[in-house]
Amino acid sequence: CDADFRGDPRTMEQDGPAGPSGGAGEREALLNEEDNDGPTFVDPDGVRHRGIPQGRAAAMRIFEAMADAEGVTGVPGVRPGEEAGSHNWLRAERYWKDKYESSRKAKVKNKFEAVLWLIAGFAVLNATDFIRTCAMDPRIVRTALNVGLLAIVVMLCVIAYLIVWLSIVQGVDWDRIQNSSATSKHGKSPYRKNISRAIGLASGALVTSVLAFPVAVWPVWHLWSAPILFVLTMAALQSLHFVPTFGA
Repeated sequence: CDADFRGDPRTMEQDGPAGPSGGAGEREALLNEEDNDGPTFVDPDGVRHRGIPQGRAAAMRIFEAMADAEGVTGVPGVRPGEEAGSHNWLRAERYWKDKYESSRKAKVKNKFEAVLWLIAGFAVLNATDFIRTCAMDPRIVRTALNVGLLAIVVMLCVIAYLIVWLSIVQGVDWDRIQNSSATSKHGKSPYRKNISRAIGLASGALVTSVLAFPVAVWPVWHLWSAPILFVLTMAALQSLHFVPTFGA
């Protein structure tokens, strides 16, 4: 009975049996389907065919389109058939190398600026004795301060939901889902509505805190309230550069 089920593996792959090998067979069949408008080619078994594999033909047309669109996109293209070391090949390599270097320099610059804001925020906290003043000074408007603190708690909960629960526990790329169009694969994620609501809630809490804290500390620092709160807010925001999924 076992002999009845034996066969040529290549035949079985082309027939597309269930399981991972079936998918590989279908992909290989599509890749090697012939387009008879080109030159001949030799398959791995040494058999010569007329035309070129359809999948490769599609890839070649994509490369041609990318090269033709260079005047619009500004991205150097390499046409099929061009060998490594050609002029266009070197231009494309130089373009992507420069792009990578620029991206890396921008990340280093952003991290450095974030460190400076954190230092400035720490200096302001110490110079103004901000925490002790907010906790004990009778001139502080307590109602406005409590509203601002509640808003901060809400923002921290949203950040914990996005980073800890979605990114770490669930393994969900929430940033990509949020920035994808509603009709794309990531845009159709069941998490999309919750992510949008969480970001909206955090935005509302941020606006509330921006309005509440100046009112709370105005009797103490008056015109200095705005620059003090600005530096502390920027330091808090820049600290996100050192949080995974935010500062990546």
